[in-house]
Amino acid sequence: MATVDMVESFHAVPVLEAWDETPSLRGLRLRLAPDLVRQHVAPGQLLRVRPPEGQAGYFAIGSPPAAGERAVLLVKRGGRIADLVIDAAREGQTLDVTAPFGPGFPASEARDRDVLLFATGSGITPLRALLHQLLVERAARRIVLYYGQRGEGGEGDFAFSREWDGWRRGGADVRLVASRPVPGWPGLTGHVQKVAEATGFGGVEAARSVAYLAGLPQMVAEARDALLRFGLPAGRIFENR
Repeated sequence: MATVDMVESFHAVPVLEAWDETPSLRGLRLRLAPDLVRQHVAPGQLLRVRPPEGQAGYFAIGSPPAAGERAVLLVKRGGRIADLVIDAAREGQTLDVTAPFGPGFPASEARDRDVLLFATGSGITPLRALLHQLLVERAARRIVLYYGQRGEGGEGDFAFSREWDGWRRGGADVRLVASRPVPGWPGLTGHVQKVAEATGFGGVEAARSVAYLAGLPQMVAEARDALLRFGLPAGRIFENR
């Protein structure tokens, strides 16, 4: 686990790839040095990223520790620091980042349990890391992902669309939820936490389930309350921090 000094120390790392994941989310693939890779010990950990001008921002790592030196980030356009990071993160250039830090998600809690994943917006980033790890380990009984975006651009508003088929083949039940859907939207409509409760949390049993949450604070708080009403113990509800 990274120490305070490591979180305050920045290292120039190469940008291997940069792409538009959605109209509002920019994807980045970085190559971490071995010393940084060793600090990546749990899915959902964070990096501090410092653009050439301005203060550092906090970004969740979207790849699991098993991905090694290659770390995926999603950066949401519209914030001052985020936009500076996007401008600086060009293929072949470098970005200043810290070692991975934070507790991340306790993936071991998913073993032999049904898993509920709740994501809104860029909150899909740390849950992607967890999902990839769970699919490889095949430790969970079932995985149900509720992933919400506004949906004004249809499925194009939802990140990692090229991976959905693979997630589903691996056994994940991927449920897209649009809060402001376009006409003819084929998926679920509303807010993630309310849709999940209305649909019985995908048919999982509270007694044998665990939940992981990442996204807008209101969603996280309301999803936690809904899960408690469902009967999930508070000790099996984990938030990305």
